[in-house]
Amino acid sequence: MKYRMLSAAAEDLASAIAFYDEQSSGLGLRFLDEFEFAVQRVLNCPDAWTRVSPNQRRCLFRRFPFATLYTCDEQGVLITAVMDLRAGPEVVREKHRRV
Repeated sequence: MKYRMLSAAAEDLASAIAFYDEQSSGLGLRFLDEFEFAVQRVLNCPDAWTRVSPNQRRCLFRRFPFATLYTCDEQGVLITAVMDLRAGPEVVREKHRRV
């Protein structure tokens, strides 16, 4: 199974990597590794993760307060967001109106 990302999700990912790199050298790369690990878990078993809406699921990162939001379709997995779980619900709601 393959995955693709919305451009907004890629922006979320790039912003998080930049944030963590500012905190400590190399931490952004560790965040990227954690993202890739979460995506691999999704690809291995896409129906295993928490459903957050009728068409969308969430896979939590293990080492960072983030989650990958995704949907599945005939082309595979579509990553719709890389969500910072520390953000308040109003921020999350506003950011994901674009989906």
